[in-house]
Amino acid sequence: MKAISTALLFLFSLSLYAQTTLPDFRYTLTDVLSRGQNKDTLFSELNRDIVKTGSSICSNRALIWTFDMKRNHNIDAAKIYLFYTGKNGEVGSKKWWYHVAPVVNEAGNLWVIDGGFPGFVKRPMLIGDWLTKFVNTSNCKMINSREKDLFELMFKGRMYPEYTPQYGAVDCYSYIAPGPFWTPATVAMGVLQEDADGRPIRFTRDSYDMGELLQACKEAAAGRLGTIFGGSKKKCQEYLGLPTE
Repeated sequence: MKAISTALLFLFSLSLYAQTTLPDFRYTLTDVLSRGQNKDTLFSELNRDIVKTGSSICSNRALIWTFDMKRNHNIDAAKIYLFYTGKNGEVGSKKWWYHVAPVVNEAGNLWVIDGGFPGFVKRPMLIGDWLTKFVNTSNCKMINSREKDLFELMFKGRMYPEYTPQYGAVDCYSYIAPGPFWTPATVAMGVLQEDADGRPIRFTRDSYDMGELLQACKEAAAGRLGTIFGGSKKKCQEYLGLPTE
């Protein structure tokens, strides 16, 4: 019975993932075919020159890549955030608490465009396949806007719980947000309209924030430590079309 319930939950979650409008933000994902593009072309076009896939952080890559889709093709893409539990947060020699990648709509189907792992992810993937690839489980809960406690965890920077009285046993959690949101904390602020201390704020990302893009680009272009030396700033200003000093 438990296995059947888990399978039904997973199928229900996938039906929610199939929605091409994100009601929490009134954000509609562009059908890429309407812009003369397709998922495979977009995957192949992901900038892997300025973005150092071997050393960059996933949220920086995803912000730059969804921004490129918007400015190059007028495509409103989304992102899928995957939140790990202690059960599956060990990835090689590292511990991950989240991962994020771009999502595009092709003819009503949502595809993950995750170009950060050459050799591991070789093509666009349907959301269910992508989740299985990265967590090896179908017991992944999709977070909804009423679950304030799960959004508050996005401020913490730690793995999500494997079990709670409200949700039972869960192997991972996920959420789809518009492309202009950068980190899990910005997603939480956008949904809750509160900061990390619970204070009311007005936080929107109806368009890309150039300051966030510049910072994300500098980190992605230089790797985890390269920004200390400042070598990526001018390169990123030119890439983003910003004035150089």
